[in-house]
Amino acid sequence: MYFAIVKKKDLYGYDMIKILQKYFKDTDESTLYAILRRLHKEGLTNLYYSERSHGPKRKYYKITEKGEECLKQYIASWHEIEQIFDELGL
Repeated sequence: MYFAIVKKKDLYGYDMIKILQKYFKDTDESTLYAILRRLHKEGLTNLYYSERSHGPKRKYYKITEKGEECLKQYIASWHEIEQIFDELGL
């Protein structure tokens, strides 16, 4: 589900880390970058490099059509789990 944060706009790794750390304090940079590599390898994201920056070029991630479909499936699964918990009164 990490790639859900690139649904609204393309982001680079550091931006993602800052967003995730607001909600998940223990977000580790190396873990995120490993996940991003895997998502790209699976075709769920595309990546491109920034034209300009004040240092090394930034690597931006963009969700692909395949990624959008996968995200929809994850969200549907999440809603099913929520429904089960509601039915169980939890």
